[in-house]
Amino acid sequence: MQARPGPIELTTDDLRVVAGYALACAEPALVVFARDHPDDPRPADALEAARAFTAGAPRSRWQRTAAAAAHRAGREAAGEAARHAALAAGDAAASAYLHPLAAATQVRHLLGAGAHAARAAELARGGDPVVAEYVVTACARRAGPAFVDVLRRYPRAPAGPSRVAVLMRRLDGMLREPAPPPRVVDDPGPFFHGTRADLRPGDLLEPGHRTNYGSGRVSRHVYVTASSEGAPLAAAFALGEGPPRVDRVEPLGTLEDDPNVTDKRFPGNPTRSYRTTAPVRVVEELTGWPEPPAELVRRMRERTAELRELGIEAMDD
Repeated sequence: MQARPGPIELTTDDLRVVAGYALACAEPALVVFARDHPDDPRPADALEAARAFTAGAPRSRWQRTAAAAAHRAGREAAGEAARHAALAAGDAAASAYLHPLAAATQVRHLLGAGAHAARAAELARGGDPVVAEYVVTACARRAGPAFVDVLRRYPRAPAGPSRVAVLMRRLDGMLREPAPPPRVVDDPGPFFHGTRADLRPGDLLEPGHRTNYGSGRVSRHVYVTASSEGAPLAAAFALGEGPPRVDRVEPLGTLEDDPNVTDKRFPGNPTRSYRTTAPVRVVEELTGWPEPPAELVRRMRERTAELRELGIEAMDD
């Protein structure tokens, strides 16, 4: 006879941490549901129920009924992407009812919202697994020590044949296991940097400034490439008022693979894209480089905007 799962210590504060995490993972996917069902408020109500509990309201019937309603909205949704977006919202509200039992089935209350949000985004972008990887990575980055502490009290996410089960296992592994150290790059260069900034030989590019890509948030890295084709594309894609510029640069510290392309799209780094936390010295500005096709740059900007709408920043820093 199989033993029943033992009890786990779980406080109300723990449950609020779990609900807040699930809410943060599920909320960006709501736009996927709203596109197909703009007049159906059930997933949004589920998110609001999770938000209220996270903010300190007592756990009540609202979270339970809102979760069930959002799950019904998912079953009734016109498309698969909208279905998973609604299920993510329902799982966020249901996370308030995580049970203190050491059963793998309880892990859905912890990670289901993130897994369904990743699947919704993936389907919304034509089934692109790279998009799902961006969402799972974003969910992993949202988890603070308090959430990981709760997760580790439970068994690992159960294996299963569905795509959601695969994504849940992927997220579970990322949260429980430390990331491997970045590979130290042994590339002779030369190295290039694409920008719209007017730089001079000897100038230092240093971390701690706003990035020229994506959200424009402060970056912890400087990005370079050893690809003569990649730098002009980066220059054309960069934000700013000046013309695109390509500089030959000299990294003054260790380079690591750029995870934005290496891990998510081009394993093995054939694009020779790197980043560093050390300064990078400008050697010279290069002229006469072939400009990338305007249509390619336009498509990249559109894709970035679409990803940002799904809560995905293409520049993972």
